Amino acid sequence: MYSETTMSYRTRKEEYRYKKYQQDRSKSNTTTCVFCDISTGDEQLISETPNFKIVKNMFGYSIWDNQPVADHLMILPKIHTDTLSSLSPDAAVEFVQLISNYESIGYNVYARAPQSLAKTVVHQHTHLIKTAPKYKQFVLYLQKPYVRIAK
Repeated sequence: MYSETTMSYRTRKEEYRYKKYQQDRSKSNTTTCVFCDISTGDEQLISETPNFKIVKNMFGYSIWDNQPVADHLMILPKIHTDTLSSLSPDAAVEFVQLISNYESIGYNVYARAPQSLAKTVVHQHTHLIKTAPKYKQFVLYLQKPYVRIAK
């Protein structure tokens, strides 16, 4: 039986691209929400429902639970909110249905709490992560916790 805590990482190149994007965005003095700005015709937009957008994560993870990531999408509420508790009852039902649909085709579901220090966008977003059907046999992380070897 495989037992491991949830871990997600980007490659060094992907992480550099993500950090550069964040720096460029902070220098531009843009105050609009990056997720609210995604609209029809945007290359990230996969589909829409009455209350949500399903988008391709521009800076998706490379590894999730020591498995290669095959696809990384996100569910975004159309209203700007940082918490699921502010959804209307109809939107909450729609949200659970969306999660169920993606879960049934092999996506992992993950979201951070509004107060999470690791959350870089205030707009609530739920990650949909589809992994390849095999574990990485050897993964070496050279970040905090400094050295991590997983077999």
